Amino acid sequence: MGYDMYAEDGPDEAERLAVAEAHERLKQARATGTGVLEAYQRIDAATRSYYRFSVWDMGTARELMGAFGMLTFEDEPAWPEVAEYTEARAALEKAPDDEAVRKAAEAVRARLSAATEAVRVADPGGAGISHYKLCSNDAWLVSPREIEAALKAYACAASEDLEEAARDFAQWDSWVRFLTEAQARGGFRVC
Repeated sequence: MGYDMYAEDGPDEAERLAVAEAHERLKQARATGTGVLEAYQRIDAATRSYYRFSVWDMGTARELMGAFGMLTFEDEPAWPEVAEYTEARAALEKAPDDEAVRKAAEAVRARLSAATEAVRVADPGGAGISHYKLCSNDAWLVSPREIEAALKAYACAASEDLEEAARDFAQWDSWVRFLTEAQARGGFRVC
């Protein structure tokens, strides 16, 4: 288990081509038995719209981000009620061939989906990334504004603290690069 982060606007053509080329080099490296590690590193370097943390590493990243003032700690918003959806599903199970029941169930599902997405994309407006968005795989959208505020806080940190973070947490610099890239790509989803 882990956390997969996807830039909201996804990869552009240049990234797709670079990743495809890096994968081709990996195939060649595997065939020859040399340069496999370097080929994987090329894939990682070419991939700018996706980032992954293990559960453990996300915890470390959150700790560092909290220490740098990059996070805010408001309460997670409430998810929409699902009672109406449950009732609509039950009615559909009882009458699967009833067109009116099916349309009513689809309308309820669409409203629930829209309400759920509204919760996922909400930007509480704090001076950083909402902590709860980095604590689950619920497809939260971390907005460009949240990322900008987090990166501003990070830029104000003492240089020795920045160096220590990079030295003690191998993924730190690549994580900050991903945040910077994602800010320009509509933010990112945490899945």
